[in-house]
Amino acid sequence: MSSGRAGGPVRSVREFTRHASDVLLNLDQLRHRRALTDVTLLVGGRPLLAHKAVLAACR
Repeated sequence: MSSGRAGGPVRSVREFTRHASDVLLNLDQLRHRRALTDVTLLVGGRPLLAHKAVLAACR
């Protein structure tokens, strides 16, 4: 395993350092991997996994 900046192990962490579209792109990638989805909506009779935080931001 390689070392990170502070000499610790490198971890699989996403950094959101750009603008909102990058955040949404990363959240969509997580959704496709079924990671961190915490709600399922039925859309046209089909399940759609989603993030509550994204849905709340769309109010």
